[in-house]
Amino acid sequence: MRDFAKDPFAKLAIRDAVLRECANKKFDLIDPKDVADVRDYLKTNIPPVITDAIINSPEYQSILSGQLQYEFGIPDPGTKLSGLLNTWSNNVEIIYNPPIISGNKIKASFSVNMIKIDFSDVLYSDYAVVVDNLRGYSLPWLEWLLLEGNKTIIQNYNVVIGPNRQSRTGMAIMKNASSSWRVPSQYAGTISDNWITRAIDQAESQIQNVLDKAANL
Repeated sequence: MRDFAKDPFAKLAIRDAVLRECANKKFDLIDPKDVADVRDYLKTNIPPVITDAIINSPEYQSILSGQLQYEFGIPDPGTKLSGLLNTWSNNVEIIYNPPIISGNKIKASFSVNMIKIDFSDVLYSDYAVVVDNLRGYSLPWLEWLLLEGNKTIIQNYNVVIGPNRQSRTGMAIMKNASSSWRVPSQYAGTISDNWITRAIDQAESQIQNVLDKAANL
């Protein structure tokens, strides 16, 4: 994977966002209308690229109707996922960095922020937890998925997948076991390597295409 932090043409600056963040792309801009055009183009075209990458990720599909839905016991995964995507899309911010002289040219740059690097924009929302009113507890499933890696989450219990009338999803239940439960390793994530960062990495070429088109408006 290319190290965008060292790429002078498309630096993904970590500011306060996990989008890491498209762009600090250099633009030869002086006219305020040009600035507005590029800002509008990025705000319109970056979020769909990121959203599509997230939707097409194995984690998203597993949460929607697969192993992760059952492991976390999420009865309404579509609602949770739509809420997360809407939050991130609505939070997109295009920052214009005023021109500087570089060589014999005047160049401006843009930063695109969409997802906070610590996920504080969503971790405390209703979309990030499963509330079990019958048993009287809530489960921070999104925090477990994004940040806890392969740590043990629940000791001496494991998830048994299969039809069960006591299950929130109807398809899995947690039972006493000699082993302990953790996020399945193929989906586990940490602050620097998780579902969202991996999805964004997969969208690298599409992000670059948007930046290149914006630079040529």
